[in-house]
Parts: sequence; C-alpha cells; structure tokens
Amino acid sequence: MERIFSFTRISSIFLAFVVFVSCGGTKAYVVTPEPTLEQQSAISKEICLKKFLLVFAKRPCVYFKAERDNNSGLVQYFLLYEIGTFDVDLPIGVSLKLGETWYNLKRTNTDYSDTIVITSAISSDLIPKVGESQNIGISYTNRKETTNYTLNSSQTASFQTNLSKLIRTMESEPKLNINKK
Repeated sequence: MERIFSFTRISSIFLAFVVFVSCGGTKAYVVTPEPTLEQQSAISKEICLKKFLLVFAKRPCVYFKAERDNNSGLVQYFLLYEIGTFDVDLPIGVSLKLGETWYNLKRTNTDYSDTIVITSAISSDLIPKVGESQNIGISYTNRKETTNYTLNSSQTASFQTNLSKLIRTMESEPKLNINKK
C-alpha cells in the first residue's frame, strides 16, 4: 500500500513540475530592443479560447503585440491569433467583435512555423473600444469555415488588461539610442 502511495505522490509531483515549467517561461510585457530594425517590441500574455483536458493542447490562443518605430515614435498594436494545429486551409483573417459590431482586422503577416500565427493590425480608433466593451468576440476564418468565440467575463477582463498593460509598458519604455556610423 505504501509503495502505491509513494508512486502516486511522485507522479503528482512530476506532473506539477511539468505544468509549472510549461507555464512559467513567459516573455509577456518584456520590451525587446531590435536595433537593426530600429524598433522596440513587446507582447502580452496569451488568452486561450478553448481549453481541453490535456495541459499542452489548449489552442487557439490570442495575444497582443506592440511595435514602436524608434525614428517616428509611432506605436502600432497587433492582435495575434495562434492556431494550435496545422490548418490545411489557407487562413483569410481575424475579426474582432466589440459590443454588437464586428471589425475586420487587416492581416499583416501569417507565420507558418510550429503553429500558424496570424498577425492583424489594430487601428488606433479600436483601442479605446476594446477597453470599453463588455461583450468581446473573436472570429477566425479560413477558406473552408469560420469559427467564432465569445469571451466570457474573465477572458474579457484579461483581454482588456493585457492590452492596457502592453500600452503602459510601451509608453514607459525610453527611446532606443542607436548610433549609426
């Protein structure tokens, strides 16, 4: 009996360690200077739209990215939609529902690496609407189908907090000093 208890205890400690290691290494809200591109960038924490029983299969997820052009000081914000499995159909884009209105976001990049990540620009007039909206939805469309997600109240709060933290992080970061020779 003690041997089974010991094995169960070791298994649960190992599982807790795996979960901690897989979730602990985030680069959220860290500003990365990119002097060769003359910009600074930062990303927010992710919000996973679907959760499964398995710890590692919790995609699709969304998060924000900010890029500041060091020359002009202009900051551009992006919504990144990450697909967990390889989608065989070509992605068309992502839309954002704020209140009762859908906004089609302009797709700026599609990254085909381990997972597909669709980067969509968020216009400056949408940023205040994200903070004010009580009802937020995200829609992903490929050539075959459209998948809609409505964020629950905690996801909506996290979505708004992630964007506001990212804005504060970028505003508090000093401008890069790049010496050109």
